[in-house]
Amino acid sequence: MKATSEAPVSASQVDLHMHSTASDGHLSPAAVVARAAARGVRLMALTDHDSLDGVVEAQASARGQGIECLSGIELSARWARGVVHIVGLGMDITCPTLIEGVARQQAERHDRAARIAERLAAAGVAGMADRVDEMAAGVPGRAHFARALVEQGASPTFQAAFERYLKRGRPGYAAVQWASIDEVVAWIHAAGGTAVFAHPLRYGLTRGALRAAIQAFVGAGGEAIEVANGGGGRDDLSAAAALARRFGLTASKGSDFHDPDFPWVEIGRLEPIPRDLTPVWETLGAVSDEPAND
Repeated sequence: MKATSEAPVSASQVDLHMHSTASDGHLSPAAVVARAAARGVRLMALTDHDSLDGVVEAQASARGQGIECLSGIELSARWARGVVHIVGLGMDITCPTLIEGVARQQAERHDRAARIAERLAAAGVAGMADRVDEMAAGVPGRAHFARALVEQGASPTFQAAFERYLKRGRPGYAAVQWASIDEVVAWIHAAGGTAVFAHPLRYGLTRGALRAAIQAFVGAGGEAIEVANGGGGRDDLSAAAALARRFGLTASKGSDFHDPDFPWVEIGRLEPIPRDLTPVWETLGAVSDEPAND
């Protein structure tokens, strides 16, 4: 499903990556849309982790607030040297291939949640399974465990919970056999969507490894990369822009908003993308009326 804005959309009014309670966000889909509207966003996408459950609610809410809301999702993808995230935009969410793929990812998430709870119990932190089930209105993620660990007093902060319990090598870490990059991109394309390589500077990869991951994404048919991302600085934007140029990818922008208590990752608070790059929303039919700046 392509964007169909009647009026041009300014680059400053676009945010194509945010989360709701359909995955690990703190706000309902409708509340995310309301926050986007209040911050001047006119073109958005709700991109919950391995979930399409919030899209219909978000789009219904957006229609009442003068916002265009693309269908979206953020899919975890296996790569030779780790895991990357691929955002899908503008998809037909009734596509059987996409639905089957998302169900496969969700089964992996539920299996991982059970294993994390078992490992945390073995490390002396009991009761996580039931609490995460209560917290996760959608699919369970590590963020739910981090919040539960803080709530229970096992960790002082959300980030500390990851560092002490949930990162690779920690007591609560459990690996997942996600679908491959090729499979994830194929699901998005089967549904008529556009594939975006999400937050490229957040994986902790060396420059060579990151280029190899993006090359795998391009080889699978991926079209775009997030150039402006929430929490990133000007150096990150410049590095991501260079990757877009190197691989001939269109440029996306998204806050990766999850929680109003994390003000450094806020809806719409994004740097403009460099003017020599083609914005992904132009390929989706929503054309900027305002040039971006270097």
